[in-house]
Amino acid sequence: MQKVWFITGAAKGIGNAVANEVLKAGGYVVATTRKENDFVIPQKYSENVLALKLDVSNPNEEFYNVAVNSAIKKFGRIDVLVNNAGFGAVTNFEETSEESIRRLFEVNVFGLMRVTRVVLPIMRKQHSGHIFNIASGAGYCAGPVPYHTSKFAVTGFSTSLAFEVAPFDIRVTNVAPGLFRTNFYDKGKWGTVPDIHIADYDTCRWQTDFIKNAERHEQAGNPVKLAELLLEAEASQNPPLHLAVGADAPEVIDNLCTKLKADTDTWREKAVNTSFDE
Repeated sequence: MQKVWFITGAAKGIGNAVANEVLKAGGYVVATTRKENDFVIPQKYSENVLALKLDVSNPNEEFYNVAVNSAIKKFGRIDVLVNNAGFGAVTNFEETSEESIRRLFEVNVFGLMRVTRVVLPIMRKQHSGHIFNIASGAGYCAGPVPYHTSKFAVTGFSTSLAFEVAPFDIRVTNVAPGLFRTNFYDKGKWGTVPDIHIADYDTCRWQTDFIKNAERHEQAGNPVKLAELLLEAEASQNPPLHLAVGADAPEVIDNLCTKLKADTDTWREKAVNTSFDE
C-alpha cells in the first residue's frame, strides 16, 4: 500500500522536493502551503495530491483540524508527517526584540507542534506513522541565538516525542540539514536587520556577507537527494532518530558530541562527588 505524506511548507525548497519525490514513487501527498494554490500539482499526479492552504504561524487550532480532516476525507489516513515549514533569522540575541523571537518560535516550534498535535490522534488510531521534523544543523551547534535556539527546541521536541509515541509504533526522525541549495537563504527571507542596534556588535557583523554568499546558490546540498534519503529512511526497519543531512552536517554533530564528552570527562570526578556521602 502506498503511503500518504502530509507535508508543510511544500511550495518550495526541501518540502517541495519531498512532495515531488513521493509522487514519483507512487505515493500520495497532502501539500500544505502558506499561500493559496502555491503548490504546483504535476498533471500526471493530480489524483494523488491534495493541495491545502495552511499557515503554521496561525495559533487557531481549528485551521489545523480542517486541514487534517480534509486529508482524511480524501485519502483515509496519514502515514507520514513532514514538518518542514519554517523561516530564518540571523540577528544577535541582544539586538532582537522579544516580539521577533516569539514570531520565529511561533512558526519554527509552536506551528510544528500544532501540526503534530492534530496528526498524532490519526497515527495512534492506526498504530503506525512516521514524523519527520525538519530541524537544522543549527539545532546542534552555536550560532545566532533566535534561530539556533528555535532549532535546538525542535531537536529536543523530536527526541522527547519519540519516547512518548514509541508504544504506538510511531517513529520520529529529527532531520538536520546543513546548507542546501534552495531559496531559503535569499535576502529578504531571512531577518538580518537588528531590532535594537548596538554599536559594539558592528565589529563582528557577519550576517551581510553570509546572506550575500548564500544568494549565489552555491550550497553543496541537493534538495532532491535529501528527499530521496527521507523516502529511504521512512522505508527502513530501523530509521534514525537523528539524521544529519548534507556534506557539512555530520561534522556539526560530531563537534557537539566531542565538546560534550570533553566537558563531561574534565568535570566527571567533581560532578559525581556531588552525591550524598554513604
